[in-house]
Amino acid sequence: MTKQNLAITIRSLNTSTTSFQRLREYFDISYLNTTGKRLSEPEVIDALRGADAAIAGTESYGRDVIQSSVDLKAISRVGVGIDSIDLECASKHNVKVYNTPNAPTVAVAEHTVALLLAVCKNLVYYNKNADALNGKTISGMLLSGKKVGVIGLGRIGFRVATCLCALGCNIGFYDPYIQGKVIPKDWTRYSTIGELLGVSDIVTLHMPPASDGKPIINSETVKQFKKGAVLINTARSALIDERVLLDAVGDGTIIGAGLDVYDTLIENEGINYPQIVLTPHVASNTEESRRDMESEAIENLIAGFQNGYR
Repeated sequence: MTKQNLAITIRSLNTSTTSFQRLREYFDISYLNTTGKRLSEPEVIDALRGADAAIAGTESYGRDVIQSSVDLKAISRVGVGIDSIDLECASKHNVKVYNTPNAPTVAVAEHTVALLLAVCKNLVYYNKNADALNGKTISGMLLSGKKVGVIGLGRIGFRVATCLCALGCNIGFYDPYIQGKVIPKDWTRYSTIGELLGVSDIVTLHMPPASDGKPIINSETVKQFKKGAVLINTARSALIDERVLLDAVGDGTIIGAGLDVYDTLIENEGINYPQIVLTPHVASNTEESRRDMESEAIENLIAGFQNGYR
């Protein structure tokens, strides 16, 4: 069996696993990212020279990368999102793209619920101010009986809804693409995001970015929120206009937010809003889900190789 060259551009990959040893039966490692950092596009281009396949993280595989990588036949992404890959260009150049939608589901769903509890129970506030409260407390929010609006009822959104349903929440959802999934009879489907926002005490986002890149939480949709709602986002930062969110939290339209994904504005100004709980894109970062994602990415690539990347 003739081996192919493999570039591992993801910032870290456990090379001591059984899956990785199996990978070496089919591939010679032509590049291994040992920097611990996300590679820039020029660095990815250099890493892919002579590579037939790649194991990728969130680093960009844009048009320049794919067009420059003339030997590239497959990209196996460790993770769910593939918006960092130019799929149209990959298809044009016959580069097969794989991802791992199953492995991170439970971890991200649990993290979503953890963020929601942290916001509603003021956990970060109490932890930061434990020595200076002098008996002062602030009221939290009861989850039981609250209406939760789930935007995107895929694997993660469905799991989150199931968990919150067990905590006594009433589930509503918006997902125009869902087909063939058995939905509990007491969950309510809404035909527009606006209708869902208007009745939801809690809104949680579980969808990819819009094709035009525009945020779904923007200056218009924020007006449709039920006053005093909580917003949770463990999906993509591009879903939210951060200036709009900060203004909405500031004026009380949204009384709290839990974000695992965010951009520069929130990173710089979020600390000034105690109602916002931040975690640095770590929702899927558990030992178990990371192991499973890497294993799934490797198995995807091996299966692709065995089938000629068809």
